[in-house]
Amino acid sequence: MKKVNWKKYKKTIMSLHKQGMSSTDILDVVQSTVDVNITKSGDRTIRRLINKWNPKLKNKESIIPRILVFDIETSPLKAYVWGKWKQDIQDSHVIDDWFMISWSAKWLFDSEIMSDVLTPKEALKKNDKRITKSVWELLNEADIVIAHNGLRFDIKRVNSKFLEYDLKLPSPYETIDTLLHARRKFAMTSNRLDYLAKKLGFEGKFKTEFNLWVKCLNGDAEALNDMVNYCNQDILTLEDVYLKMRPYIQPHPNIAITIADGITRCPTCGGTDLKSEGSYNTTVNSYEALRCSCGALSRSRTSLMDKESRKAILSSIPK
Repeated sequence: MKKVNWKKYKKTIMSLHKQGMSSTDILDVVQSTVDVNITKSGDRTIRRLINKWNPKLKNKESIIPRILVFDIETSPLKAYVWGKWKQDIQDSHVIDDWFMISWSAKWLFDSEIMSDVLTPKEALKKNDKRITKSVWELLNEADIVIAHNGLRFDIKRVNSKFLEYDLKLPSPYETIDTLLHARRKFAMTSNRLDYLAKKLGFEGKFKTEFNLWVKCLNGDAEALNDMVNYCNQDILTLEDVYLKMRPYIQPHPNIAITIADGITRCPTCGGTDLKSEGSYNTTVNSYEALRCSCGALSRSRTSLMDKESRKAILSSIPK
């Protein structure tokens, strides 16, 4: 298939981005001028190129936070049970404990997906030590980790494996759990990643059946390969959903703190295209509200009120 010469449209893309146009709308403009059918992933490509071509980010790669989009796949527990509902499974009833089958990750806006999966021999032995070490190395590099249900599942699961294999905790990183923020901010019919993606106009997850997990447990090489492909697609889906939700994630880890170059930046994306949105009032003070071209809102740290006016403001008794 014929490829798009993105450099040819650099000036147009960056100009539209500066005007505050979304990557989806920019993609529509580019699509209307080329004779190539750009796939849905073109939206992701636009975002990656904007990040790459931003002149304010040149020669500052070392201070831009490393944001990792992350997902793991694990095996189910195998246990003796006496029924389908409300089972109290004792430790002695567990036949085989869970283990990690694969992981996938990518740096935000980067085109490369990194992954690791058990070999057939490792799957049969339920030995996930090698891929646990490889995912530890990656998390150790991250400043921020994005995962869907990450706080209750992915992060706790990998930490369990780090403890099991005597690995230290990775270097500190902040976590953005898209499931948690979806529940806090919206009232979607479902908060499953696949539902959110399709509701927001994205491709969604690959369809699969439970039998894929069964085949992986049996060391099926083809199934293990399918599992990592399934996990890879989850990463692309998660990146799309996160970026769509990003302006609504409050509080968002402060990107500007990591860059810390003396330039006023959006705390959500690190951008500098900020416009006044009136004022933001606390119970005892007032600040300028700002909106970034990424859609996120922030506020200044300098009060709009003079010292005497602030002294006259009373605070109500909470209870």
